[in-house]
Amino acid sequence: MTGSPPDRRPGRRPSVAARPGAALALVAALLAALLGLPGSAAAAPDGFRLLPYQARYAIYRNGKLTGKVDVSLERHGERWIIRSEGSGTHGLARILAARDDEDVTGHLREGRFRPDRYQRHTRVAGIDDRWAVEFDWAQRAVSITHDRGDPLVLDMPAADALDPLSLKLEMRRRLSRSELQSDPQSDPELHFQMVEEDKIDAQNFRILDPERMETSLGCLRTVVVEKIRENSKRYTRAWHAPELDFIEVRMEHGKTDGNHLEMRITELTVDGVAVQPSPGCAARQASGDETP
Repeated sequence: MTGSPPDRRPGRRPSVAARPGAALALVAALLAALLGLPGSAAAAPDGFRLLPYQARYAIYRNGKLTGKVDVSLERHGERWIIRSEGSGTHGLARILAARDDEDVTGHLREGRFRPDRYQRHTRVAGIDDRWAVEFDWAQRAVSITHDRGDPLVLDMPAADALDPLSLKLEMRRRLSRSELQSDPQSDPELHFQMVEEDKIDAQNFRILDPERMETSLGCLRTVVVEKIRENSKRYTRAWHAPELDFIEVRMEHGKTDGNHLEMRITELTVDGVAVQPSPGCAARQASGDETP
């Protein structure tokens, strides 16, 4: 690689605000804040099934349709790839031709996904922003690069560091663990270390009471997860369906006195088979099914 050697000093992190297109970052965030997560199946020692899938989500801003996101998990031999492709389809997001594309390539280690390379490309009104992360598991370090600039190398904390897409997959794996579903004494909080554009940051979540939710795939029992924020008006919540291997079926993000964004699942194919809608919540209630 040409250019200056990697800089490990905290004080030399690149300025996010200084990059072209930062003034339009809020518009891109309308898509970025709602990206989720996700051959033959791979099973972890704890029983979690890793299956290829394709999911489509509709994005709503303050109740109005604004975009869509296509998420997929693919297997190519020993490699797994998670992709997320978001685009504005209505309103301002469509006018500005907003796009937010991410992908991560990784491998399995003891049934858990380990990312090797993550990259993200956002485009708003013709202005591009790109950044990528290389994971060096032997040295337990990550290298963050913006638009072919000099890399910022950061040491991993004790816990494994994950990119945004890998974190979604790891969230599903942890939710699937039997002790979280059956042991009332288990810790209701989930803790992660996520690689962001210029740092590795702690991401903490709590598990809330289960809910039944009406979706395009029918009435689904869901496990609700909420991001823990101290002294903040911002909120992020996600609904995971156990019967769909804990794939996200809905997500909310916003501020109590500001914009409210939602991501709702509309289509799902798992291991090549389209998931057909189940009966709605009213039909289940009429049949006497009161399970939360």
